[in-house]
Amino acid sequence: MLRKVCDYIKQNKMLDKGDRIVVGVSGGADSVCLLHMLYGLLPEYGAELFVVHINHGIRGSEADRDEEFVRELCNKLNIKYHRFFCDVKNIAREENLTIEEAGRKVRYQAFFEICKQNKCNKIAIAHNRNDNAETVLFHLFRGSGLKGLSGIDPVCVRKTDFGDITVIRPLLCMDRREIEEYLKEGEIPYRTDMSNFTEDYSRNKIRNRVLAYVSREINPNAAGHIDEAALQIRQAQEYIDQCTQERFSKLVTGDGNQYSVSCEALRREDIIIRKGIVRKLMESLAGNLKDLEAKHVEEVLALMDKQVGRQIHLPYGMTAQRGYQDITFYYPDRSKEEKAAPEGNDFNPVCLVIPGKTYLPGLGAYLETEILKYKKNSVIPKNSCIKWFDYDKIENAVVVRTGNTGDYMQINSAGGTKKLKDYFIDRKVPRKERTRCLLITDGSHVMWILGDENRISEKYKVRETTENILLIKLFLKDTSMLCWFGGKR
Repeated sequence: MLRKVCDYIKQNKMLDKGDRIVVGVSGGADSVCLLHMLYGLLPEYGAELFVVHINHGIRGSEADRDEEFVRELCNKLNIKYHRFFCDVKNIAREENLTIEEAGRKVRYQAFFEICKQNKCNKIAIAHNRNDNAETVLFHLFRGSGLKGLSGIDPVCVRKTDFGDITVIRPLLCMDRREIEEYLKEGEIPYRTDMSNFTEDYSRNKIRNRVLAYVSREINPNAAGHIDEAALQIRQAQEYIDQCTQERFSKLVTGDGNQYSVSCEALRREDIIIRKGIVRKLMESLAGNLKDLEAKHVEEVLALMDKQVGRQIHLPYGMTAQRGYQDITFYYPDRSKEEKAAPEGNDFNPVCLVIPGKTYLPGLGAYLETEILKYKKNSVIPKNSCIKWFDYDKIENAVVVRTGNTGDYMQINSAGGTKKLKDYFIDRKVPRKERTRCLLITDGSHVMWILGDENRISEKYKVRETTENILLIKLFLKDTSMLCWFGGKR
């Protein structure tokens, strides 16, 4: 089995002479196996190992015993040992992450810190074939493109502020059974993390329910076959990536902060290249592909058939917007938030982030939006600062602004409209107050006058036929900043 791993390392060019390698060691079978195998290869490569162990602050005394086990193992092998303690539950809560996401984040932060301190150029992770199969299924169930279905990369490069770090996974050629056999034959002890057998996390459910059932009832080598399929997908993906890069270079314009692609040119491409270009656009702007799913690609492509100005909001705060001839990807400019409070009608229009938060420049207020699925007999909130709208009725980018000539509202279900000016007159809003009113608008159609709890435009009201709801919440410190309605003057 050691020879199998050595061949895999050489095949994927994982190790070089003089490497300085950070090894993540939890104390479990996989990481202990990885450490022993790399330790055995030190003479051949003249490499140096630096072990990192993270106590996630979750399993109490059991985690303390794992930590002590890894410390003693490193002392026995005369390997430098670094221990980190992180309150992962608290980090997850504060940063709105899952426990798994927070754990992964703190692990890589620790790895990078030790890399920087010790001038290491590589990080070794103990993922195996079973982990790869679980990852493929996880991405498949969550919704993913080919990249997600290609599984875990044997080698990848992570960019840091102190240089590129190569992440290697030498055990991806082995399954858990082989790892346990290797440790048993070598009489090498390891720790068992009992939380792996709980169903608190999605991956545990896939491992303990889905893969366990399939391996028992359908094919005992199911994980291996999934791993092999992932390899074939990865090879196909690599070829598609080459083709996509060629077309991306010719069709996309941008400077790192904003990218655009012609709708007409995009339509001429084969669908798989079309999707690849969109994924690469999002990756180029965001810096990575994590949290970018197949549904996001489909939503962007759907913009080609939408009206000019329609936009969608993507992970990491990115926005994709339909122009006259193209689709533009960018981050909304929030520099205006630091401007002084606006007076009169000097308020600068702001595009509403959907879903997400939109700050109102200079007002100390913000709007928060969500997209909800309508459920029959749902109770519509009656609150001056919370409104529901039929999301599918919106035709343009939703903008927060003050009034313009030609603004109007729909006042009844038959489609009758009224000019905003006349609406203000009927409500006896003083002239000097009208220019201060902030509006939520769809083009010239006023969806909601912020602070007016009595009316939103009839066009956007939620009805039994509604499928998707745009929920808008207004958060503010001072109601007098809004308008005559909100101030109750």
